[in-house]
Amino acid sequence: MARARKVSGPVVGLDVGTTLMKVAEVRPSKEGVQINAVGVAPTPEGVIDESGYIQDPQALGQAIRQLLTQAGIPTKHVVTSIPGQSALVVRVIEMPKMSPSELDKSMAWEVERHIPFAAQGDVVTDYAVIERPDADPNDPNMEVLLAAAQQDVVDAVVKTLFAAQLDPVAIDVQVLATARTIIGLQPEKYRDKTVVLLNVGATATDMGVFSGGVLRLPRTIPIAGNHFTQAIVDSLAYRVEGTDPRERFAHAEKLKREYASVILERLGPSGAAPTYGTDLGAPTGLIDFSQPSTTPGTVDFSTGYGEPSFDVEEEQPAVPEEQPAPAPVEPEETDPLRIEVFDAIAPVLGDFLAEVRRSLEFYRGRVQGARIDEIVLCGGTARMKNLDKFLAQELGIPVSVADPLTHQEALVRRYSMPYLQEVAPLMTVAIGLAIRDMID
Repeated sequence: MARARKVSGPVVGLDVGTTLMKVAEVRPSKEGVQINAVGVAPTPEGVIDESGYIQDPQALGQAIRQLLTQAGIPTKHVVTSIPGQSALVVRVIEMPKMSPSELDKSMAWEVERHIPFAAQGDVVTDYAVIERPDADPNDPNMEVLLAAAQQDVVDAVVKTLFAAQLDPVAIDVQVLATARTIIGLQPEKYRDKTVVLLNVGATATDMGVFSGGVLRLPRTIPIAGNHFTQAIVDSLAYRVEGTDPRERFAHAEKLKREYASVILERLGPSGAAPTYGTDLGAPTGLIDFSQPSTTPGTVDFSTGYGEPSFDVEEEQPAVPEEQPAPAPVEPEETDPLRIEVFDAIAPVLGDFLAEVRRSLEFYRGRVQGARIDEIVLCGGTARMKNLDKFLAQELGIPVSVADPLTHQEALVRRYSMPYLQEVAPLMTVAIGLAIRDMID
């Protein structure tokens, strides 16, 4: 199996979504890792479709180059991921124990069974046996982590990196990069815990259940930030300005950023749902660039372990430390517009809760004696006020919002601390990509 190329010195993690581009420059240090710089900017309109396919690599590459310049990042070595979900599949599959040569032959059939697109010639795939410390040696079965991506999607990513004048090291899997940041950087905290990572992007939510730092269940939830925005467009038509659909969506996005919150006092008496709306009910995957070529090689799982949309305008290149931005005045819970926005998004909250609950029940049914110790939210929508409290209340599980810039040494002098705290939930994937070879 091809090994992903390793580099010394700083590495850039690049997380490109349909709405936002996020970058983090990280270097190894005596204490572990050191975050030198971060940057966030809107993804240029029209360069990526909703499925995650890059339609204009040159334009996107130029935008990435501009973001790196604004963030003060000169490093060329980059690790990135596949944007979107429809072109990428990550599965944990159970198979009878067998030798590596037997597994090679069997996986050709398994790939066709588990990916929703054609697997003949136009798909990049790889897999690895998952080694669990608590595995029963007498168990006749084993678990295998499979990743597959469409070749043309991977090629477009590579072209984009070259257009940005970057040196690609690897292409990773987002759910695993998220785990590397949250779990891998705090191994003592999560060593004996089962944690659920929810990366709430623009078009979908990446969910991963990790036990003892090892992936047990990956899943994509088809509800994310844009669904909340569309609910505002649909329910508050008189509040949304503009005639062009894109203009109206942008205005609804602004309303969401400023007013969206979960008003716990307006939940139904059962505590399980709002009173309106729908019923609520460690390996890492890498593309190897060790050979100089414009065509990527294989996905590599040999070394161990999207697109946020909740806030765009506040995620421009940061406010200098010497000119801190004034703290925004948040509307009170009794603000009529905040109540209207909550009423509009309540059905989506219900659907999101139901999907998370269904996934947790599936995991508990699949793993005997399974428990969930904590849920960690990341992505732009993670910053929606009281979303963590809402999920904790409904699921009976502690919920926190990821803050990778607090737990690690960060020398990001270009930005104020309030700004870093604001963008921290957005940076989990980018940081996890950058530290691929810096932690165990």
